[in-house]
Amino acid sequence: MFDVLYSSFPYLMKGAVYTAWMSVVTIIAGSLLGVILGIFVIYGPTALRRIITGYVFVIRGIPILVLMFLTYYALPALGVNIGDYVTVCGALVIYCGAYVTEITRGAILAVPRTQFDAAKGVGMRLSQYLRLVIFPQAARMSIPPMLNNCIMMVKSTAYVSIVGVWELSYAAREVAERTLSPFQVFFGAMIIYFAICYPMAIVAQRLEKKTAYSH
Repeated sequence: MFDVLYSSFPYLMKGAVYTAWMSVVTIIAGSLLGVILGIFVIYGPTALRRIITGYVFVIRGIPILVLMFLTYYALPALGVNIGDYVTVCGALVIYCGAYVTEITRGAILAVPRTQFDAAKGVGMRLSQYLRLVIFPQAARMSIPPMLNNCIMMVKSTAYVSIVGVWELSYAAREVAERTLSPFQVFFGAMIIYFAICYPMAIVAQRLEKKTAYSH
């Protein structure tokens, strides 16, 4: 029954490599974007805060597939040709950045206000307070939701197959159409996705418990 899966597994693993590197690029770039915007949405000028808030509101209200279609088809229509992988990764980064912005903002606001009063009382400047008090605590509290967001982004890479970009899901669809054995093939794809995401979920769960215990 699983002969097809056994013979096609190396091909699926090649697709998994593309899924992995797209996930890494998306998570790193999206997290960096989100952290920067999360800081500015609290401490930036009013106009910038409103722009960032609008960006988060709009992107979080759009399905990732719709955003993928918009970037994939709109950019060539505007005469911008930057390659399929760059285009879909850009859409994923924009999507990831919106969620990380909210995670960062929530983590910073979760630090008790009394610590600001104490830091001000001992003569700390705002830059010292942010660097020595706020950011270390916010980083610790944001790790579990950040990891959960990473898992979401790994799974979101499957959407790029719908616009014709080759990765694990697209490879599985190719094999399923060629062998007429969709159950075995997509069962193999499920195993690979699970192998990528499950360790991250375990780490996130443990860090979440550790963070809750420290509080």
